[in-house]
Order: sequence, then structure tokens, then C-alpha cells
Amino acid sequence: MWLPAVFFRAFACIMPLGRLGLIDDIKYEEQLLETSFETNVRVEATVSYPRLPETSFFKCYVNENVKRDSLALYDAYIQKMGSLQQDVGEEEELNERTLHYDLQPVYCSLNLISLYGSEHQYAGGAHGSVHYITRTFWQNDGVIRELSLDDLFLSEYRKQLFRYCENYFKSNQCGYYCYDDYSWVGFGPEHLDAFLLTKKGLLLLFQNYVVSGFDDFPTTLLIPYPFLDSIANPDGPLPALMKTAVH
Repeated sequence: MWLPAVFFRAFACIMPLGRLGLIDDIKYEEQLLETSFETNVRVEATVSYPRLPETSFFKCYVNENVKRDSLALYDAYIQKMGSLQQDVGEEEELNERTLHYDLQPVYCSLNLISLYGSEHQYAGGAHGSVHYITRTFWQNDGVIRELSLDDLFLSEYRKQLFRYCENYFKSNQCGYYCYDDYSWVGFGPEHLDAFLLTKKGLLLLFQNYVVSGFDDFPTTLLIPYPFLDSIANPDGPLPALMKTAVH
């Protein structure tokens, strides 16, 4: 079972999701946790997460899960930073420790919510580390679950999807694939796990240093839903999204 050749009308880029027209106008309240203190280093922590209007049990469930995990991250970081830190020095940048975490909904329907965010930590050096976050919740027949990419497709899809992603990057000279020799690139099927379900299609996100270097935004690849029909799990959310996708 193969993806159709028209898959190559997918779109890859590095820029904020809002500029891609992928974020719906979703009403929510931003919940903010922040603190700063000093031990033998200066510590700052900011955690921002959404609270959706609780008009259904589904949204209440998502709110509680997002809140629980955000609080756990915040508390764990504060506890870790509360003790004396190693690798400090006279240089000012070596004496700073920061956490910036944010999460926001990008797609919301009666039974499907996708959220996108990032976790940035700095502990000295030229720049910190950033991890891009994707979470998708789906309610089906009264059961709510957080989806993985494997839930969206039939078995054996991952290698096929990887081959098409890699071919796209090669054909369009994206990121590391702009070099004549890209045999050293470590991109593999295991790097396909970060995804969002949007109004236009499946958006795959790649962490820094997977297919390109460090940047403020992830490399993304948007695949319109109709082009995934041959590998979509008929018992997952994709068939319904194919009927309502914005082209």
C-alpha cells in the first residue's frame, strides 16, 4: 500500500504556525505560572498553558490533563533548581538557569483537540535547548484518548511515510539535504512522532538537528488529508477530517 505520487504537493518550511494559516481562532484562557529566585545561580521559570471553556466533558478532560502535566513540569523544575547547581563560573551566562514552556490549541472540534507548544531551557552556553511539543486528544464512542501517530494509520505505514518525507526533503533541498553529501543525516522513521491535526492536513514537526540545525521554530511538513487516504486507519479520526478539510 503506497502513498499517491500527489503527496509531493506537501509543503515544508520553518516558520511560526500562525503564518501558515494553520491555527484556528480558538477561545481559551491562558494560565500562567512564573517565579524567579537565586541559589548559586539566577533561576527563572515560566509555564503557560491553555484552559478551554468547559462546555463538554471532553474539554474538561483535556483541561485537567494539560493542567496536571504543566504543574508537574513546573514543580519538578523548581525542585531541581532549588539545590546548588554545578558548572557555574564568573561569566554571567553560566550563572543563569531558565525554563520557558508554552502550550496552545491549534485545532478544536467537538471531539478532537490538537495542541502545540515548546519547552525551552537554558543552562549556559551560546543558546539553550528547545523541545517542540504536540498533543492530540480524541473522543470516540464516549472514550477519550491521547493519540499517537500509530493510531492514525494502518500497520507498516511508518517506513512508507518516512521514505516520502525524506524524498521530499531531498527533492526540495530542505535543511541538511541542501548539501551534495547528506549521507550523514540521522533522520529516521523514529522521528515522525511529533504531529498536529489541523484544518488543512497532517502537520509533521521535526525537532532541531533532525533534518536541519537549531532554529526558533521547528521544521514542518504539511500533508493534505486526502493524500493520506490509502494508509489511514479507518477506525481513527482521519476519515472524518478528510471530509471537512480546508483546501
